[in-house]
Formats: sequence, structure tokens, C-alpha cells
Amino acid sequence: MAASQMPAPDRASPANVATVPLHRGARARPVIVSWTLRIATATALGIDAVVHWQNASAYDAVAATVSQGELFRAEAAVAVVVGLLVLLWPRPGSWLAALLVAASALGAVLLYRYVDLGALGPLPDLYENTWQVPGKLLSAYAEGAAVVLAGLGLLSHRSPGSNRCLRWAAIGRKRG
Repeated sequence: MAASQMPAPDRASPANVATVPLHRGARARPVIVSWTLRIATATALGIDAVVHWQNASAYDAVAATVSQGELFRAEAAVAVVVGLLVLLWPRPGSWLAALLVAASALGAVLLYRYVDLGALGPLPDLYENTWQVPGKLLSAYAEGAAVVLAGLGLLSHRSPGSNRCLRWAAIGRKRG
């Protein structure tokens, strides 16, 4: 039967509704959002890692038990590992790790920019009251972006049972 001889489809028939590929767009959107969050988070963590790695040698002389350069190298390595983890295995645990790494790095740079705590245990005095160090401000922006992106990734990649505690709390409130 030629296409011109095909009968006009009945718009209300279940067969027509089932063949409309509307579900593809609905599935594609979360995949695009997921990849965008993953790539952006990994990129922000990568920027953080590069800045810390490049500046590490300049801070090797600032030492107690551990030098600031060693801390910078450790931060760079952890940021790379967690960035790859988010890219390759985007689970709630990966997003949480990215959030914690970025938040701890951002918290440290802000704390030691504005507060002189002195040496703490094995850590040297990390106080540096300037943003003029090459890459420091860029790294802080990248860490802030990674915090936001990892938070969004964590919210968007919750497992179906992750709200179990909230549901039980709501049920308990209704009863009590």
C-alpha cells in the first residue's frame, strides 16, 4: 500500500498515542542535565587542582609537621580523583565527596585569607591576607562553583529510597 493510499489515522486511537515518541525528550533532558553537571563540576575541581598543583612548590618552605606545599599537592590529587569519580560514577556518594572537597577547600581559603589562626597541630600557619597570589581568586571561584554544582548534582541524583527518613518523620508528625 502506497503512502498516499494509507488511511488517515484516528487521533484518539491508543496505537497512535503509543507510537508518539514524546518520551525521548523526557529521558534526554535528565541525561543532558546530568552530563552538564558532571562535566562542570569536574572542570571546577580541575581548575582547583591545577592552581593548587602549580602553586605548591612556592609553599614548600611554609612547614610544621606538614608543609603547605604538601597540603596543596594533596588537595590537587583529591580534587582530581573526586572530579573523575563524579564523571565516571555519578552516584550520591560521588556528589557528596565533590561537595565536601570543594567546600573544605573554599572554607580553608576564606578562613586563612581573613583569619590568622597561627599553626594548628601539624599544620603550619596558613594565613595569607591577600588575593594577589596567582590563581588564588580563580581557585576560590572554581571551588565556589564546584560547591554549587556538586550540591545540585547531589540533589538531582538522589536514589529512590533516599527520602525514607523524611517520609518516616512526616508519618510520625501526623500521628503525634
